[in-house]
Amino acid sequence: MNQERLMKIIEDMQECIEDINECVEILENRKDDKLIIKLSKSSLRQLFGSFHTILEDFCSILLKEIKKYRIGITLHDSLDILKESGIIEEETYIFLEKSRLIRNRISHRYKEPKHEELIAHILKYNSNLEI
Repeated sequence: MNQERLMKIIEDMQECIEDINECVEILENRKDDKLIIKLSKSSLRQLFGSFHTILEDFCSILLKEIKKYRIGITLHDSLDILKESGIIEEETYIFLEKSRLIRNRISHRYKEPKHEELIAHILKYNSNLEI
């Protein structure tokens, strides 16, 4: 395993999670500042997409380690393999699958979730975000 790449992915993930949590905190506590709210909502969507990009890199490393990596594998298939291999638990799998679907709705701009739905998802599964 490329330890240097793994450490970079973990650092990026930690930073992204901290930024997500900061945006949620701002959205919960700074309701009177319209500009800050607008910027935080936009940042939260971008960070949620970044979280999944980093997650894809992390899954790639894990799949290579267990010799199940395939070029072009989807995140959905990666998560299935990691769950079936016992690397991620059912609760984590459910969180990541629901997150993946929300990310797709944001990225592809169809049935785009409201900010409240995204925040509720993050708050519900916040413990799963921790590394």
